[in-house]
Amino acid sequence: MGYNLLRKFMSFSYGSLIALVIGFLGTMITTRILIPEDFGKASMFTLVLNISMIFVLLGTDQSFVRFFYEENEEKRGGLLYSCLKITLVMAVLVSVFIVIFRETISFFLFEETNLIALVMLIFGMLAQTLYRYGRLVIRMQQNGHVYSIIEIINKSLSLLVLIGLYFLMGASYEIIIYSSVISLMALAMFAIVYGKKYWNPKNLYLTELAHSNKDIIRYGYPLVLTMSITWLFQSFDKIALKHWSTLGELGLYAAAFKIIALVNVGQTSFSTFWAPVCYEQFEKDPNNRDFYGNMSKIVSFSMFFIAILCIAGKDIIGLLLGRNYREASDIMPFLAFMPILYTISETTVIGINFYKKPKWHILIASVSCIVNILGNWVLVPKYGAVGAAISTAFAYIVFFSLRTQISLLYFKVNYGLKKTYFMLALISLYALYSVITSNLYLNLLSGLGVIFIMIFIYKKDLIKGYAYIKSKKSVMDHKM
Repeated sequence: MGYNLLRKFMSFSYGSLIALVIGFLGTMITTRILIPEDFGKASMFTLVLNISMIFVLLGTDQSFVRFFYEENEEKRGGLLYSCLKITLVMAVLVSVFIVIFRETISFFLFEETNLIALVMLIFGMLAQTLYRYGRLVIRMQQNGHVYSIIEIINKSLSLLVLIGLYFLMGASYEIIIYSSVISLMALAMFAIVYGKKYWNPKNLYLTELAHSNKDIIRYGYPLVLTMSITWLFQSFDKIALKHWSTLGELGLYAAAFKIIALVNVGQTSFSTFWAPVCYEQFEKDPNNRDFYGNMSKIVSFSMFFIAILCIAGKDIIGLLLGRNYREASDIMPFLAFMPILYTISETTVIGINFYKKPKWHILIASVSCIVNILGNWVLVPKYGAVGAAISTAFAYIVFFSLRTQISLLYFKVNYGLKKTYFMLALISLYALYSVITSNLYLNLLSGLGVIFIMIFIYKKDLIKGYAYIKSKKSVMDHKM
């Protein structure tokens, strides 16, 4: 099983690695095209699109993931349409809200009236909805190769459309908005065509499903509050910068966030791979705790390694972004905590999800959100974007801790938490040092030292994991 698991993860991951390179190239081009103020406006559009999707989806996407394996295989297309019908009704309601308050929303986003951009917001919601479910179908089939291809197409298409629009329209924040929506529409069509078995209109009329619309809403609706609070938790830094600082600072923060978002590609790939695998494993053998503990330790090592690389290479990345965005390099070290801790927590939160206790997520998101709001309130007025990044990092440590400890109440697993917290403390000190020092070589040397310490700490876990995968590969080769 270990060898198959590695192969499956690699099938989900190679597209993310290629997309990461393309995405980094796209960010370098974008920061040379747009001034920080325009970058800030584009980031506000993305912010509102994401909050809109929370209410449009109404948690039905999570219901689809949770009930997929419990539904009869030939009726899973019916489950898809049951979820989608609820989503489309919500999309209409949210669109009406945007139309009614168009002037207020436009000024909040762009500090000017831009009705065309709001039309793109509505189209973006529809495209994002279809794309979301299209990806979920691929994800739940555990088809990593197709998922990777979509990741590559996503980044490539966005970059090509952005460059094309630049030559047509010039340098303005609208080109990021238009390229994002156009890419989403194309990707949604691709995902639907690939998963045509599930998207067949005949599935609309399937009856006697294992889960009714009421079941879908009952499981999903508590997550709306959770996701709303989570959105506020994840996005208050940008709101705080817009309110207590300037669009220029927001633009620098958004540029640094864009680089860290490339790590999010890996986070998303892992989450996409992990959710169906862990649910399937739990259905087969609910008493196998070692599987989850070993996976968590390997993921922790990998994520910490990525965090150290991000911090060590911050000055090099700052040079690549261009003169106007050079200061973004000092924001990156603490922003790296966000995708890193979220990914690790995906392996430690499983107890809450296995035993269907979604209301705990409300408490977790609420506490983390309050911590982030207080942190931004204290730090942003004085330290600007760097203060927002520090506040976000600390809030994510709280987020990870709550997810893990509450999960352990239901599902006891040895996650090696002493090692995890030691590395968090060490990397926090390194991130702080990297912001203070201006010496590139000392920063790189310090990062190398932190990596050696981490390898020493996780040495036994890595050897154990390698031996486990190798033994499973030998079994597979013998069978073949």
